[in-house]
Amino acid sequence: MSKKVRTLIFVVATITFLASATKIIWTYYQMHVGQSAYDNISQEVITEPPVETVEVPDNPWPTIDFATLDSINPDIIAWLFIPDTPISYPIMRGPDNNAYLRTTFDKKPNILGSIFQDYRNDADFADQNTVIYGHNTRNDTMFGSLKKYKQLEYAEQRTNIYVIRKSDVLVYEIFAVYETLATSDTYTIRFESDASFASYLQEMAAKTVTQVGSPPDSGHIITLSTCTGGDQTMRLVLQAKLVETVPSGT
Repeated sequence: MSKKVRTLIFVVATITFLASATKIIWTYYQMHVGQSAYDNISQEVITEPPVETVEVPDNPWPTIDFATLDSINPDIIAWLFIPDTPISYPIMRGPDNNAYLRTTFDKKPNILGSIFQDYRNDADFADQNTVIYGHNTRNDTMFGSLKKYKQLEYAEQRTNIYVIRKSDVLVYEIFAVYETLATSDTYTIRFESDASFASYLQEMAAKTVTQVGSPPDSGHIITLSTCTGGDQTMRLVLQAKLVETVPSGT
């Protein structure tokens, strides 16, 4: 191999390395900026510190200042909170499922994106299945921590999910954790009959890799969805049933 060829290979390798390093640095910078924005808004709108453990039975969710959230972005429809996890974020609802995929709650472009409701859902969570999306991150921000729910001990200690709204708090209990295709029936939102919905619930529960609860026969559920981090066609989902609606101030 001639000296010129060796030099060319070295130059190409160096450029490739620098390009990769730059991309990695930029990605982590974006994640830092995005999470800092979420940390700041949490400090601004959470007017009561959240309870630190799930064992406390009375109101283990924070109080949210929705007037401030409305002034920042009227697309914020609720606040998602899971005790003893990093998940404490505003829930967005855009005109489509791309609006907040790479945009934060304050409408700034960022790879972290937002936690957002499927645009096909009603904003009041009245559908039989309300789907909520978030990115899977390596540092467990956004929905990055959902993968831990595949561990039984972790899931058993974090069975409740809270959707905090202006007038009330929707309390959900997890019944299924599994991986599925992004195009699967999991993402069905409305059903032709109660019987078809009941059949769907049993089918989803049968897929779970972590047995932490039983599915309902009817009512309402939420589906938290994120990428698996591997196959781009697959998603990790966590499904939970509505067990209680608590009016605000109680």
